[in-house]
Amino acid sequence: MLPFLGNNLLHGDLVMLAKPSHDDIEQFAAWTHDVEYSRLLRRGMIYPASVEAMAGWFAEMEKNENEIPYSIRTIRDNRLVGVMVIKDIFWAARHCSFWLGIGNASDRGQGYGTDAIRAMLKYAFLEMNMHAVRLEVMSYNPGGIRAYEKVGFKLDGTMRAFVYRDGVYYDVHAMSILRREWEALYGFPPVSYPEAT
Repeated sequence: MLPFLGNNLLHGDLVMLAKPSHDDIEQFAAWTHDVEYSRLLRRGMIYPASVEAMAGWFAEMEKNENEIPYSIRTIRDNRLVGVMVIKDIFWAARHCSFWLGIGNASDRGQGYGTDAIRAMLKYAFLEMNMHAVRLEVMSYNPGGIRAYEKVGFKLDGTMRAFVYRDGVYYDVHAMSILRREWEALYGFPPVSYPEAT
């Protein structure tokens, strides 16, 4: 019998992925006022977001089949710790990319981001039927790079001197994981059909 994950599809060991609420979106906007947080997410110029602008952005995502936003919440106490967006969905070629942010500095390095990525990959490969999931990460984010490598992402290439911060140019690394690599790492079977009853 093939696995039927039910509600576990969007659950990791520590966190679950959920549809963002209005209160979540207010918190997402508040997090952008933390310069370090914003610089870990954006490679362009940063600027704190208003609640109205953030709510408008999420409303646009609701209409767009190529972006899927999630709140990252702890399983233990349903506490909001981050945000994730699956984006750049190419349905014909079956690949997408994503970004995520863990909002409070005290929640970073606790395994929430790694666990959220694992939950997202289940969704991307088993629900969306993606062939590959891709990402870009700045070289000044070693914690993010370690988390991506830990989950199974591999380096595809580097855009040299791509981001400018405080008088220094930094590289941006492109990484990906293929479905067959994910299946081998996490023990999910290749696509097959259940027996007729």
